[in-house]
Amino acid sequence: MCGPIVYPPVITSIEPSQDCTIDTDESFFDRLFEFAVDAASTLTVIVNDAIAFVIEKAATFFSWLFDAAKTTVVEGINTIRLVAENSAGSTEKIIHAVITNTPVTSAPQITAKIPDQQAVSDVHGGSSVRTFGVTIDQPATITFSIDNQEKSKYYAVADATWECDFSAYSAGTYNVEVTAINSNGDDTFSWSWEIIEQPVITFITPSSGNVSNYNTNGKRLFSAGVNIPSILELYFNDRLIEKTSSEITVISHEFDLVPLGSHDVKIIAKKDDVQVERSWSWSVNEYSSSDVIYCESRHYSGLRLLHGDLADVERNLNFNSNMDLRCQKSQLPDGSWIYLFTCSNIGLVVDDDLEFPPIVINPSNSGENVYLGGFNTIELSLAETYANENFVLFSSMDKFCIGIYPLKWGNFENYYKMQGDLEFILGLAGLIPDIIETFHIGDIISGLLLLAPSDKSPEFESINYSFPYEATMELDGVSPTGGRSPYVENQFRWIAWVQKESSVKFNFLMKLIETNAEGEYFETNKEIQLTAGNDPVVL
Repeated sequence: MCGPIVYPPVITSIEPSQDCTIDTDESFFDRLFEFAVDAASTLTVIVNDAIAFVIEKAATFFSWLFDAAKTTVVEGINTIRLVAENSAGSTEKIIHAVITNTPVTSAPQITAKIPDQQAVSDVHGGSSVRTFGVTIDQPATITFSIDNQEKSKYYAVADATWECDFSAYSAGTYNVEVTAINSNGDDTFSWSWEIIEQPVITFITPSSGNVSNYNTNGKRLFSAGVNIPSILELYFNDRLIEKTSSEITVISHEFDLVPLGSHDVKIIAKKDDVQVERSWSWSVNEYSSSDVIYCESRHYSGLRLLHGDLADVERNLNFNSNMDLRCQKSQLPDGSWIYLFTCSNIGLVVDDDLEFPPIVINPSNSGENVYLGGFNTIELSLAETYANENFVLFSSMDKFCIGIYPLKWGNFENYYKMQGDLEFILGLAGLIPDIIETFHIGDIISGLLLLAPSDKSPEFESINYSFPYEATMELDGVSPTGGRSPYVENQFRWIAWVQKESSVKFNFLMKLIETNAEGEYFETNKEIQLTAGNDPVVL
């Protein structure tokens, strides 16, 4: 005959249901404790590792007051261990009673939180630790839980923090709750905590990490996409070229002319304190256009300070210069050759966020806007260095540029329409020998101007010019008005006429000089060799 099924007891209720804070010893011994199980069991009660009492009569419900004569408690945390047992086994529960010996007359109130905002977020791949904390108005039991799962508990404290390592958590939104409780009540605060997956670069163009030269259209496009909106940055040889102003998922940049050599192109995706990157190695051994004979890109940075009546501003500024030198050639009827040179230069000053340098308002100067950094002068020098008797240097003669003066704030679409210019110049081919022998610079030839400084003859062994800038920008960063500018555009044109079967050389020197910074400038200093009928060679 089979007897009843016997199994270990299961706790069905307990009072107090959780750890409690009690103000005095007397309150502890006046506190009623209750305990219930689902099967008849005996009960052993242990306080601070000492048996307080044993109820040997099996029951499913127990209630009691502790006897002060038989139970020893201490100020602070008291551990109460409850053990229910029957013939099939035992079950136990531990609760804590914190005696503060400070009268408790009200429920605790949360007075400060870390973080203070209710909605917070973190990204996988960073520190992987988020700290939550609270301060309350009186000692109490403070419990932290996440999605109703208790994670950390502190007894009889007025403040507490919990550091959560979320490296193993999946992406999603979690509810983090902190509760402060004593015998008079509780106070609760909840955070909505979003854990965001780590940014991942999902595609790149070109797909290969090693690329060379340009596409068939003479350009090279680099682009990348990420799985989540992020701040995206694109670098060329560690120089920041583009940076998004907001979090997006795609960035691209198309290069049309870069110096010869090996270059590193890199894209960085940033989300909070996490960043990932992809890079390309770009090898360039030929220019994107056949008329380009030299190209360079230069950069330096440094702190710059401007003293104003209202403020002293100091920023780290980035100074950039991009220059290319182009040439076209054609043979004249007498067998000699004419070479048309065009040098284009852009100077740019930006801060670390690719913004133009800040403006300091100087009220003593009638509210004039002064830029923290910019350029004030560009200098150009051309000098014959070899076989001077076999060629002539001319200043520019074309409809876009008078003399050798640069175009400022010009339209770069016009800068490279050089074929038309060359045809224009060749229209004077029959006149060039007569010009050299007869006319001075400034004379009008067939209604066309051939201009240079009035104190120069048409045959030069050297040409030297210096151009101060007067253009700057208003507060909107656009309109030129006067002063110094963080953005300048320049173009210079000149002509070399070379006798047939001759080889000659001249030196090209250009300086772009920074404002109010002694000895800071960009310099290009190259010797150019012309062998009649051949393309120029930059030595």
